[in-house]
Amino acid sequence: MNNEKQQQINTNHQNFLNQLEQLAEQAASAQAQIASEAALHEFRVRFNHYLQEKMAIAASETYSEVLQEVQDFINQFAQQAATRALDVESNTARQIQGFKADIPQFASFSETLSEQRNKQSNLLRLNDVQLNSDSDQQALLSLGVTSDSDEQEFEMDAKHIEC
Repeated sequence: MNNEKQQQINTNHQNFLNQLEQLAEQAASAQAQIASEAALHEFRVRFNHYLQEKMAIAASETYSEVLQEVQDFINQFAQQAATRALDVESNTARQIQGFKADIPQFASFSETLSEQRNKQSNLLRLNDVQLNSDSDQQALLSLGVTSDSDEQEFEMDAKHIEC
């Protein structure tokens, strides 16, 4: 019996040792898996930080280059616009210096009255003119210039037409 018990104890002890070894292997495997995942995570974090740092430096350099190009372009545009404005100013200034305003000549009342009198006297002189046709007589009548002899002739013609 002792022998059986001893054998059972030895078997149990061997099972216990096997289970301990299996537990140690599983613990070592789990520890290696955790170490591997932690190392991979640390690598990703460091690599991501490295990439972000390099991208930030590259972005800053690229932005500086683009900013410098834009500033140069705007400065050139401003210089060209200023040069064009100065050309316009210089061309315009020369034209304005030579400008002289015309002094208006207004008609005076006495001159206008004299002209109107001359026109009337010229119309009155037409009274002495021989009329060649009825249209001449009608034209004079429409202007308000009539002579007594012309009116009589016109009246006789009008009576003659009515009959």
